[in-house]
Amino acid sequence: MEHRMERAEAMFTGTAKSKVIADICFGEDHMVKVTGEGFSCPLEGAQTLELNSTVPIPVNFNILGTLMQSNFRMFVQYLGITAYDFFKTAFPGTMVVEMEGSFSDGLTVRGTSTLSYVKDTLICRCQMVFDGLTDESTSMQDDLSPTLTCYEVIDAGTKADEALSAIDLVWKSSCGERYRCHLNTVIRSPGNFAPTHHFIGHEYKVTEKSDNNLHFTQKCKSRATVINFFKN
Repeated sequence: MEHRMERAEAMFTGTAKSKVIADICFGEDHMVKVTGEGFSCPLEGAQTLELNSTVPIPVNFNILGTLMQSNFRMFVQYLGITAYDFFKTAFPGTMVVEMEGSFSDGLTVRGTSTLSYVKDTLICRCQMVFDGLTDESTSMQDDLSPTLTCYEVIDAGTKADEALSAIDLVWKSSCGERYRCHLNTVIRSPGNFAPTHHFIGHEYKVTEKSDNNLHFTQKCKSRATVINFFKN
């Protein structure tokens, strides 16, 4: 375990680059390719991801962008805490991320991503499917806010090389209503050690978003923390 931590610390110093290649299905015969690039300062827990589509996507990019960015947990800041960094220690191998999300209006999403480290760049190849998308879906509204600040729960999975994640993502509409997605994720890293129970705080800031839903850039600041409870 210590060897994996030392190797991860050596890999993720300075600035790290990332790349996204994604196929997103929004319904029968409606497949869209989304690509992107980003950079991060993993020791500071800061990352920026820029995504582009050749055709307008029906789902608000504030939603899709956050779902895509959630794959890059190796950019979370773990300095100063005792929790094992399951995500950085997955590399230079591969990491597989399987997510399932349920939105407050009945929309669902599922996705599988494979992340690999190639020539100093983390490459994320992703397939994502939205089910139940209609013209009335809140996810298609243009006036949704950036993702609100939230906490993600990380725990050990059922196998030694798995981690589990649970998070409630929330956006606000212009009329103040909250739109939610409960996202459960299984992260697999062959040969790794399961993490202990801890939390990750995420703060999002959209820096660029085109009106036609073709281009999106978002910054994310993420830091892991351990909360101890003492019984009097």
